[in-house]
Parts: sequence; structure tokens; C-alpha cells
Amino acid sequence: MIGKLIKYEFKHTSKTMFTTWIVLAAATLMGSLALYRLDQGNHSDTTFSVVMNVIMLVLYIIALIGIFYVDFIYLCYHYYKTMYSSQGYLTHTLPLSPAAAFSVKIFAFFIWMLASSVLLVISVLVLLNVGSGGEFFSTISTFMWDEFIQSVNELFGISAPFLIFIFIADTFLGILWRILWVTTSMAIGQLFQSGRTGFSILAGFCIYMVNQVVNTILLAASGYNLTAFLDGMPENLIRQILGGSMIISAVMLIALYGICVYINKKRLNLE
Repeated sequence: MIGKLIKYEFKHTSKTMFTTWIVLAAATLMGSLALYRLDQGNHSDTTFSVVMNVIMLVLYIIALIGIFYVDFIYLCYHYYKTMYSSQGYLTHTLPLSPAAAFSVKIFAFFIWMLASSVLLVISVLVLLNVGSGGEFFSTISTFMWDEFIQSVNELFGISAPFLIFIFIADTFLGILWRILWVTTSMAIGQLFQSGRTGFSILAGFCIYMVNQVVNTILLAASGYNLTAFLDGMPENLIRQILGGSMIISAVMLIALYGICVYINKKRLNLE
């Protein structure tokens, strides 16, 4: 049954997601062409041509940001519709535990947003490569990775593989945090008979502030390593901040997941 629900989630949302990705491909083509023209331009180019190329680049940036938020907002709407609106009754009558049904939806949400994030990065790389006439990837391929590894170790006191791992893990946790932040806010809003939207927004604000306060406390607690950092020994401070931030994110995610499962299990106040 879990497999069927996963298949349904991806099938039901794929049309909208693929449509936004087609728009992204078109925007990437437009932006790449504009950047290439600007990079290869000469003095004979008219002011109108230059302005049009700049406008195309601005539109590309707007599309890049807009597509990410459109995908996220659409998936939030789909989640709400299939969990708390009239369609939610069907979801909650499936022969699955509330935790399993919720986990499937979060899994699909996460995979779609991860794919969107990867495609956005690819779009930017393609733009830079095409716009530079193929020189961008050529420059990257000749990049001295040994020097990069040495520089990371000298500047931060950590290994390059560890830094890359932290970056990837932080990306994953960041996507999950945003998803569970919104879904938990929605779930808390369902606890009230009226004003659910307002209470959801209030819950989201409170969750955000708690996360900010905890991270601020982490930074304050790292102060005793600041002297060593200023003395050219940043390893302890960097590891404490990065490691502590990941631990806080993981604990917050577990807490938010638990809140969602508990409220969904009670099936409170479905519309």
C-alpha cells in the first residue's frame, strides 16, 4: 500500500512539477543566449540590443527564484489539500498508519524539492558555461584541486571532504527543515475550530523563532573557542558551529516530525 501511495503522490504532482521545469529550461536557454551575447558583444551592438539582453538576464533570475518558490508553494498546497481538506478524509481512511501516510507525503515533497534544487544549480552552471562560450567548464576542469584542499585546511582547519559532506548534509537538512516547518504549522493550525490559517501562521513564526534562539545560543556557547580562532586555530570553532548546527537541525526535525504524526493521528478538525 505504501508503494501505491508513493506512486500516486508522484503521479498526481508530476504534471505541475514537470511544467515548471520546462519553464526553467526555456528560461535557461534565454538567459544563456543573453549572457553569451553580452560576453561576445562588440562596439557595434546597439543600446537596444544591450538593454534587451540585460532584461533577459533579469527575467532569468526572476524565473530562477520564482520557480523554486512556485514548486514549494504548490507542494505545500497539495499537502494541505490531501491531508486537511475534504480529500484528507480519503487519506486518513487508507489502510496505513498516520505516520506512514505522513512519511510518504514528506518523502515525495522532499524528493521533488531536492530535484528542483539540483536542476536550479544545473541551470546556473549551464548559463555560465554557455554564456562564457564554453570557457567556464574548461576553467573548472583545470582547477587545481590539490591547492583547494590545502587552502580549505589552512583557512578552516578541516578537510575538504568533511566540508563537502557538511555542505551536502546541510542542504538535505535545510530542505527537510522548511518542509516540516510548514507542515507542522499547518498541523498545529488544525487544532483550532476557527482561525486555522492565522494560528498556522502564528505557529510557523513561533517555530522559526525557537530555531533562531537555539542557534543563537549555540553561537554564544562557541565564544570560548573564538580566541583560538583569532590565533589561527579555527578547527574547534568551525567543527563546533557546523556540528552543533547539524545536531540542532536533526533534533528540531525529529521534534517537528513527532508533532505532525501526533496531530495527524488524532485527525483533528478536518475541513
